[in-house]
Amino acid sequence: MSTNGTNGSGNGHDPNHKGDKKIVKFPSLGERDRIRREERKEEEQAKKKYRAANNEPFFKAGNIPPFTKVLIAAFLIVHIPLYLIFDDAVRLQAFYTFGFVPGIYTGTYEWSWFALITPLTHAFIHGSWMHLAFNAVMGLVLGMFLEKMYGSRAAAIFFIVCTISGALLYFALSPLSITPVVGASGGISGFFGALIYITITQNAQHPITQRLGKRGPWPILIFWGLFIVVPGLLLGGGSMAWQAHLGGYIAGIALLIAMQKGKIKL
Repeated sequence: MSTNGTNGSGNGHDPNHKGDKKIVKFPSLGERDRIRREERKEEEQAKKKYRAANNEPFFKAGNIPPFTKVLIAAFLIVHIPLYLIFDDAVRLQAFYTFGFVPGIYTGTYEWSWFALITPLTHAFIHGSWMHLAFNAVMGLVLGMFLEKMYGSRAAAIFFIVCTISGALLYFALSPLSITPVVGASGGISGFFGALIYITITQNAQHPITQRLGKRGPWPILIFWGLFIVVPGLLLGGGSMAWQAHLGGYIAGIALLIAMQKGKIKL
């Protein structure tokens, strides 16, 4: 029997077989400790970043875009002296001078040239501290949303158009009224209508969107429209100018649809 063949020959090593490439090397204890320390360090850094991001205030002055900041400042600049410096008589005069009074245009109230600007100026006067607080908070939240999405110029034009639209609908439904309308509810309702439309149409995976199906956002939009009108009617007008709310709300939805379809560019 030959001893020079491939079976059982020599020292058992095959010079043509590179077995060292198949060897799996495991890290030593020291290397494993080092890897664990690095992993823990990375994990702690990730946790610190997460805590820092979540501990950051929701609102910071530096994060409020320009138009929204100016809008809220204008509310405060008008309201604070009106309620802390002037008496009730001056305040009432301000309501009739800068508030929106339909009767001025139809002859049921004395004419004033200020009537030319009151469809807009009425938005910066509020009837109470609570009225101011509500509109300031809603204006801040909704204004930031729209302004960050479409820019300061678009947000400003949007607010102005919705405010004037609210005054126009109030005039159309109550042309003889001599009660001044004050507050930014028309403009803010326009922001709110736009927010509803955007939320439903741009989030196809949302359960509400899927449930509405082909009907789109209209059931929700109509519901909120009725929610504006019905309480106002039940209160018999009262202190809520639901006509102005509704006018701004409809204008906001119409403007946004026109913007998205490219009909207008703000």
